[in-house]
Amino acid sequence: MDLATLLRQSSNAGLALLSRERSSELAQFLRDVSHYPYPELNTRQAEFLLKLRDDKATHFKIGDGLSVAILIEKCFQARFDLDNDHDIEFIESLHSSGRTFVTGRQLGWFIRICKKLVEIEDYV
Repeated sequence: MDLATLLRQSSNAGLALLSRERSSELAQFLRDVSHYPYPELNTRQAEFLLKLRDDKATHFKIGDGLSVAILIEKCFQARFDLDNDHDIEFIESLHSSGRTFVTGRQLGWFIRICKKLVEIEDYV
């Protein structure tokens, strides 16, 4: 993947995140990177752009092809077995939104909840 393509993809992901946290820092970073005078980014800049892209990725299946939509429904039904109120709110928000995917940013949290509710095995 060339630098221009990576910048375009990451910029689109970054702009979608602007309404959320650190919007002014993110906007400044994307402006700085878009006017970067060198043909290659430094390691920190490239890592940040890759993180933006990965956070925005959507996952409809996890592990060995397990459907996120089905897991959301199963977790919603078992949500009161969770100890953490934030986990319960997260599952309720996924369920009420009708979404059938989780984002890259949410993936780790969702997998942890699924494991805690024994909806998926520990090796996933």
